[in-house]
Amino acid sequence: MADITFSPTHRYLVRFHPKQIPHAFTDVLILGGGIAGLRAALDVPPPLRATVVTKDELALSNSAYAQGGIAGVLDPLDDFANHVADTITAGKGMCDPAIVEMVIREAPERIRELIRLGTQFDRQDGELALTREGGHSHRRIAHALGDATGKEIMRAMIEQVKRS
Repeated sequence: MADITFSPTHRYLVRFHPKQIPHAFTDVLILGGGIAGLRAALDVPPPLRATVVTKDELALSNSAYAQGGIAGVLDPLDDFANHVADTITAGKGMCDPAIVEMVIREAPERIRELIRLGTQFDRQDGELALTREGGHSHRRIAHALGDATGKEIMRAMIEQVKRS
């Protein structure tokens, strides 16, 4: 790599002149194309335009590689207090109880939102196939494509973002 030095005739410290490359204009710039970035893009109201910037293709984010499932109180035999207690116990003193409570209370609606966006969670007899795993005392883990939940969520969200 050649050294680039600053001089009155060489104003930029990069190998290109910024005025000679294409420019894009947008109302909302979102850095990162994982689940959080795509969720933010879906909340941009019309007529604003959003641009999602990623380091690679949307389908190749870390979110797409997420395995396992999503925990939520979706079984009538379960309740929020049980889920909170399980999470606090598993956290071994590292959890903020207020954040645990908020996340657990939001989880069922966020899972239903993913379903509305087109995520195809695994089903059994027409119902979500909930499993009991790890430190959970009830069946509350929803999976998609077995352990490829992130891949399926990203597929559905990418479709929705492209449509909007």
